[in-house]
Amino acid sequence: MTVAAGIALGLWLLAAAVSGWVWLPPGRSRAVTVRESRTARVVVLVTLITLIAACAVLASTADSLSGPWRWVAGAICATIAVLGGGALATSILALANGDAAATARVRRDVLRGGAWIGALERLTLLGTLASGWPEGLAVIVAVKGLARYPELRSATVAGTGANERFIIGTFASLGWASACAWVLARLL
Repeated sequence: MTVAAGIALGLWLLAAAVSGWVWLPPGRSRAVTVRESRTARVVVLVTLITLIAACAVLASTADSLSGPWRWVAGAICATIAVLGGGALATSILALANGDAAATARVRRDVLRGGAWIGALERLTLLGTLASGWPEGLAVIVAVKGLARYPELRSATVAGTGANERFIIGTFASLGWASACAWVLARLL
């Protein structure tokens, strides 16, 4: 393993730690109030984007990984694709919503399972791109759109902004997973 690849994997681990702190359910700590602030969300976004950009630069200059390091890179990539995409989408949606705490409960009820669907969507996209089947993106978007269509068209969703959040979250999630797949492809 080259130094550049090692540093890229280390930065991925750092991004996974930041992402887990933001996206995974909070415990009883003071970190909850910090990570719900608008400034903290912007810092998280800038940090994640900077880390993936640094990984991309390092991966493009590194030699291909061999042996067990390929599996390590794949596992780290899957972790950062799922956690990082969740943190990125959550932060972007919180910024787009203006952090309106009063309507947060309503939003969660409208599109149930969004976090799990997003995690599976990112993992599936990573798998399709890593296996050399970019057409899988169309399948993923079609399945997700068709599955959510009845819920997004219902009268209970009208005026909640769920349609816009669906699009913003999907684009953020798929963009992050695509960036992770690109870095992984360069390392492998």
